[in-house]
Amino acid sequence: MKYAIVGSRPARLVVISYDITIPGRARRVRGTLDSLHHAKQYSVYEAMLGGGEQRGVLAEIASCCDFASDLLAAWWPVDGLRLVWREDRLRVDARAGEPCGEPAVLRSNIGNFMVCYDMSDADALRAVAGIVSARTAMIQRSVYWLRAPASELTSLLARCAPLLDQDDRLWAYPLGRSRDLWQIGGTGSSLLPIANHRWRSS
Repeated sequence: MKYAIVGSRPARLVVISYDITIPGRARRVRGTLDSLHHAKQYSVYEAMLGGGEQRGVLAEIASCCDFASDLLAAWWPVDGLRLVWREDRLRVDARAGEPCGEPAVLRSNIGNFMVCYDMSDADALRAVAGIVSARTAMIQRSVYWLRAPASELTSLLARCAPLLDQDDRLWAYPLGRSRDLWQIGGTGSSLLPIANHRWRSS
């Protein structure tokens, strides 16, 4: 790792996603993330990192990007939860990187979610993209921000579920607050409260 920053905070789940235009830059970012992740989609990686580690990783990845055209985002899910729709209900697929499977019980005040998908069939992908994008804000390709109650997330995932093959992934992450999502890159004005190079611990 190029940037090693020592931090005292305990490790917690961070999800990092990228949308990079040049293949060489994308390979460098994947090289960093492949050494850290324990679960991933095509351009979305989960990792357990301490406070100093996460700042170092984000700085290292940012150094590979050209933010005139590239996009980078990171978020910290509540309790390290990854949510899925399975067996006709919302479930916790993993908690802090460990497989789970129990029914999801979320705090009533949670109203921010990240929704990510990785699908093999082009027609199904377009259908899921249409359903998800109609109710969310796009952060990157296949990465969306839903600002709504958990009931709306449940409805969204349930609508998409019949379109998924066995190896497809449609994941959601609850955020405690919108500040737990950081975004950098892009030319338009950001919907998010943080959209700059100052990586901070939340």
